[in-house]
Amino acid sequence: MGLNQQDRTELTRLGERIQKTFIAVRDALPDHAQTIGGFTKYLDYNRSNSQRFFSACKANSGLQVLVELPGIHALKQLLQKLSPVLSQSLMSQVNQVVTLFVQCIENNAKSHADLKRRILAPLHQIDDNNETTNHKAQLYKAAQALLKFSVEEIFCVYILRKNQNDPRYLQEVALISKSGINRQVGAVPFVQFYTHPHPEHFKGPIAITRTSTLQPNEFTLGVSKEYSSAGFLEAFSTYSPSNSGLVFDPLPSNNCYVTFVFNNPDEVVNPLHQNSPCSSTSLSIKNPAKKLTMLVLLEKQIDKCSTVNIGCYHSNQKVEEGKLKASDLWTERFPEFPELKITSLEERFAHSQLQPAQKDKLRYLLDVSGTRTDDFICYATEVDYPIWSSTYRIYFEHQ
Repeated sequence: MGLNQQDRTELTRLGERIQKTFIAVRDALPDHAQTIGGFTKYLDYNRSNSQRFFSACKANSGLQVLVELPGIHALKQLLQKLSPVLSQSLMSQVNQVVTLFVQCIENNAKSHADLKRRILAPLHQIDDNNETTNHKAQLYKAAQALLKFSVEEIFCVYILRKNQNDPRYLQEVALISKSGINRQVGAVPFVQFYTHPHPEHFKGPIAITRTSTLQPNEFTLGVSKEYSSAGFLEAFSTYSPSNSGLVFDPLPSNNCYVTFVFNNPDEVVNPLHQNSPCSSTSLSIKNPAKKLTMLVLLEKQIDKCSTVNIGCYHSNQKVEEGKLKASDLWTERFPEFPELKITSLEERFAHSQLQPAQKDKLRYLLDVSGTRTDDFICYATEVDYPIWSSTYRIYFEHQ
């Protein structure tokens, strides 16, 4: 029998914690011991179990970590081998996660092999998924009433490709569209946040139209004329360099909509050029929203050397681009597991599950950025009632 969602959540956190600790162990060893063969020879440890140790370090999910781990007896042997070569504080962490793993098996299965079978089995639906959705809907309604601000739908597209002018970075092009913006009297102004530092002489967002062409080597922040309410760009009030926020106040109307276009040429590290373990894209839910649809188009050359992961986290978690791995955030991960799908871009998206308006916006971004869809893989996720004040992040961890 498979595990229920609550058990899978707890096991995912444990696996991410073990992975973070094992990576710290690997990095603490001499360079010549940071390969399977070197690890085996340096610690006089079984080669097959050494391979499983490194497989756990590279696993793309917490559950997969638990599947890849050596067995209990082999882990206890590893503790003995590591004790003379690790610091006392790191050794304490290793002892702790191994103890938790042993307890995990005792609580959830008859053996490690049985635990692996349960992890790999289909999700056991003892919980009512509608109940989770209802709780998220209640949070949305409560936050909407409290903040006097809500958004009907958020649709965003991120394109990640090599920067042809500076191979150290990826060029990130993004579209963030928000519809059904409802701001009541007394609510905070509408603010659109972004991560790139303000360039010199920045005065505000520019107008973007279908005939616009984004310059690959220039940071661009614009408002789409075709997919924004009349007067929205003129409602721009000010910006905050300290938190990279664009303020629009007052809004041109109630129940309005806006689409932002970003071009970011020098912030996301290129994993093919630099030793970067992870690239990521994210969206923070700053206002209560009913629906989130998120697409990430990744250049195929980068996708071939990457594994993909998705998670939902606290919004206040600082991310240092090029260094963060999904397992580093195991303490911040919410029990929310959006499904990540590969969406077809062939035949102008005729077979994708996107709504017509979403397909139009995707085509729009491809046109202004000069992007050829046959060079990309598209990952997509949809979330009903995304958790307010959280961040949904899609990771590409590089081999």
